[in-house]
Amino acid sequence: MKPIGVTGTGKLFTAIAVFGLVGCGGEDRPAKGDMGPENAVVEPESSDQPVPPPFGHDETAGIVFPGIVTDHEPDIGNGPPLTESPPQDSEADAVDPTDAARDMSLPQDDESSLTGMARVEAAARSLASKPYEPPPATPKAASQLDYDQFRRIQNLDGSILWEGDLAGYRVHLDPSGYLFSHRIKLNIVENGEVTEKSYAPGQFDFFDLPLDEEAKQALGYSGFRVLSAFNRAGKFDEVISFRGASFFRALGAGTLYGASARGISIGTASSEGEEFPVFREFWLEKPQAGDDGITLYALLDGKSVTGAFAFRVEPGPDTQVHVQASIIPRRQLENFGIVPLTSMYYFSPHDAVKQRDDFRPAVHDSQGLSFRLRNGEWVWRPLSNPQQLQMSILANDVPLGFGLMQRQRDFDAYSDIEAGYHLRPSVWVEPGQGWEKGELTLVEIPTSNEYNDNIVVFWKPGKAWEKGAEHHFSYTLHWALNPPAIPSVAAVSQTRSGQVPNSGNRLFVIDFEPTNAELLEAAEANVSASAGEVSNVTIKHQHETGLTRLSFELDPGSAQVVELRALLTRGGKAVTETWVYRWRAS
Repeated sequence: MKPIGVTGTGKLFTAIAVFGLVGCGGEDRPAKGDMGPENAVVEPESSDQPVPPPFGHDETAGIVFPGIVTDHEPDIGNGPPLTESPPQDSEADAVDPTDAARDMSLPQDDESSLTGMARVEAAARSLASKPYEPPPATPKAASQLDYDQFRRIQNLDGSILWEGDLAGYRVHLDPSGYLFSHRIKLNIVENGEVTEKSYAPGQFDFFDLPLDEEAKQALGYSGFRVLSAFNRAGKFDEVISFRGASFFRALGAGTLYGASARGISIGTASSEGEEFPVFREFWLEKPQAGDDGITLYALLDGKSVTGAFAFRVEPGPDTQVHVQASIIPRRQLENFGIVPLTSMYYFSPHDAVKQRDDFRPAVHDSQGLSFRLRNGEWVWRPLSNPQQLQMSILANDVPLGFGLMQRQRDFDAYSDIEAGYHLRPSVWVEPGQGWEKGELTLVEIPTSNEYNDNIVVFWKPGKAWEKGAEHHFSYTLHWALNPPAIPSVAAVSQTRSGQVPNSGNRLFVIDFEPTNAELLEAAEANVSASAGEVSNVTIKHQHETGLTRLSFELDPGSAQVVELRALLTRGGKAVTETWVYRWRAS
């Protein structure tokens, strides 16, 4: 197979801003406002870093999915209320999408004779050949339950799978209700036999909730949570949760639920409104004793797409979710993204407009977007809670990896005992087969609280996907306190911004993690801006802690938006991450 995206410069791509307001938390929530690209754009310089050698993977090798058959054979009680969106270093093997589709496509046999991923792909093809029919909805009384009422519902024995079994995994099933408005079909696969799991009201304790017997009987399942003893021997904790549209969230050891992933994004930040396809049917393979992971499959369905997903979940300090996906458009797809990550960013010290009436110094599930370009350059983009919706396109060659990071791990960085933001996981995406050149896209949505996800990042393929054509791709998601891909240069630890006294200038302060002190002491600063003037560029070293600080002032002049770029170099080579930031007049 021919790798793609390795001949380009890998430089940062054009950043744009889009006006309007759109939510990422409800099915088919309409967008508001008019949108259009801003004129103030910037294409930062490319890094002079040499392209690094592969990280031990063959250029053409794909990801191996142990346990996934490809041939014939919200934590509701944790954190604030959720919306419908529950709301080692390794090189990504980007391959030609045509080759990937050819290699990963499956025979078109009778669906009843198929197993594993082949069975789900056949079901997706069948759905794609018919008009879309939404999955069964939850009864009105259940959808009217509020957050506190819904979380009172407790699992009884009939809604817990494999309890007391030696397989090492348990599954807690969730009823529909509250924001989780569609019912799923759930199948259990054991020794090659498929059995549908039937819902019954007696599987849950509803206490005195305002649900009559007819409503309880019609609830069905909305999703499930997989548990494993990966934090402490004998104690089963949640590893991954599937509930709401195509959203899912996972945990590494010692973390609390934060950022989410989903199957696909359609119409994010568009004036037409966002569409939320759903995982309408699942197949859970019962693990065997000693298995280091659990395998499950999901059937995606929506107005614009159908699809098949295989998940291999391997819990640990770095919980890995290996994903193999097949998507079949019901119409021509243009405004869409694969591997979308969703998170919450409310405020932190680098915001131009400060939150003045909150005792906490920062509130966010993710602090910034980290990505590694094809030329080896590491880039750090602090997140923001803008006053108006904005979109940034940050790369056009398939990156070696990208993810939403929570780097500040000290409790005092957030001072929130209940939410535990210092324990939210970082999520890293490792691209596999079937990725094509396109756009790494970041969407930042205004929010007035911490209860709604307002950050979305995804990869947008460069070409429209035609109706009926199958697209196959794979990737691995890492969920951990410490990200598996660690920059080989000094990483940005914190960004701060404020007004220069007695001046209209803005002061930016960038702290880099302690590293080779001698290397950074001889470094030179490279700071650029798309508009205005940069001045008073200084580098200071705090020898007691090893911290290196870069600071500079920006005089934006009449500019309303300025794209900033900064890094430290030595001998013309980068010794830090490239820091990129968008300043906007308030």
